[in-house]
Amino acid sequence: MIVSAGDGCCAAQVMSSSRKHGAHDMNRSEGEDGWRDVPNLSLRQLAYFLTAANQLSVLRAAEALNVSPSSVSTAISQMERILGVKLFMRRHARGMLLTPAGRDLAVHARSILLHVREIETMGERGGPRAAIRLSIGCLNTLAPYLVPRLMQEVEKEHPKIQARWHEDSHDSLLEGLHSGALDLAILYDYDLPTTVQAITLRTMPVQLVVPAGHTVLQRERLRLANVAKEPFILLDLPKTRDYFLSIFAAERIEPRIAYRTGSFEMLRSMVASGFGYTVLNFSPPYVAPDQGGLVSRPLDGPFRPQELVIARLYRTRPPSRLEQLVETVKACVSKLKTSTG
Repeated sequence: MIVSAGDGCCAAQVMSSSRKHGAHDMNRSEGEDGWRDVPNLSLRQLAYFLTAANQLSVLRAAEALNVSPSSVSTAISQMERILGVKLFMRRHARGMLLTPAGRDLAVHARSILLHVREIETMGERGGPRAAIRLSIGCLNTLAPYLVPRLMQEVEKEHPKIQARWHEDSHDSLLEGLHSGALDLAILYDYDLPTTVQAITLRTMPVQLVVPAGHTVLQRERLRLANVAKEPFILLDLPKTRDYFLSIFAAERIEPRIAYRTGSFEMLRSMVASGFGYTVLNFSPPYVAPDQGGLVSRPLDGPFRPQELVIARLYRTRPPSRLEQLVETVKACVSKLKTSTG
C-alpha cells in the first residue's frame, strides 16, 4: 500500500481499518494495486537488449531487428537508467561485453519473452509470428548426427515451436545457457554446475573404438588393459579429455598418448587408418575409401557411463511445451547407435 506523505490522517485511518479486517484483506488490496502498476520496462526494450546481448554489438543487433542502431542504443540507455546499473561494458572498436548485471538480466529477459510468446500461441490465428522461439545448443561431436533429425521432427511434431540450433563445445554451451543466448543445451552430464537442471535423455556407455579387424574384437568382454600397450589417440577437447583420462585413472593405467586432435572426424579417420585406438561415448558407423572402417564396442570397467542430457538453468521457468519437446528429443536420441559391432 502506497500513501503520500501529505495523507497522514487518512493513512492512520486506513492502517487502523486494515488491522480490523486482517492480513487477508490487506494482501488482497496490495495485489489489486500491484496489477494497476504499469512496469517501467517494455517488452520492446527487453527484446532490443537481448538481441544486443546475443550479438554483443548494437550495429549487428539493429541489423537483426531491422531497426536503426539509435533505437537499440536508446532502449539500452533507458533500461540502464531505470535499473540503475550498467548492462554493457563498451570497448572502443571492439564491441561490447555484458556486465554481471547484464548477464543476469539476459537470462530473465529471455525467459520473459519466451512466456509472452507462449501466451501468443494460445490463439489459433497467430501464425508463424506467434510461435515460441527457442535457441537450442548441441554438443558439436553429436550435432551432425542428431540435429538434422531433430530439425525435421520438431518442425513436424511442434509447429508452434521455432527452434534455432547451435553446435558448440561443452563449455561454450554452458556459457550460452548462463548468458541467456541459449534456452536449452544437449550435452553430457560431466561436471555440470549446480545452476543447471539436467533431464536425462539416454545413457551413453563408454566405447572402445578400434580399426575393423582388430584382434581385440575376438574377446567377449573388452577392458582397457587389453589395449593399454597400444598407441592411444585422444580427443583433446576441454572437459572431454578430462573425462576420458579419468577412465584410465580408474583402471590405474597410464595411456600411451600417441596423437591428440580436437576434431572428432580426424580422430575417427586416424583410428580407421590404423594409427591407434580411442575411447568415445558415441561413435557412429564409419567407412572411408582407402582407410577401412572402425568398430566400437562397450568397454567394461569401474567408471560411470555418461548421461546425455538436455539442460536448462534452474532459475528460468520453462515453457509448458518443453515436456513435449523433450519427448521428441528423447525419441531422436534413442535412434543413435552407440556401438557398431
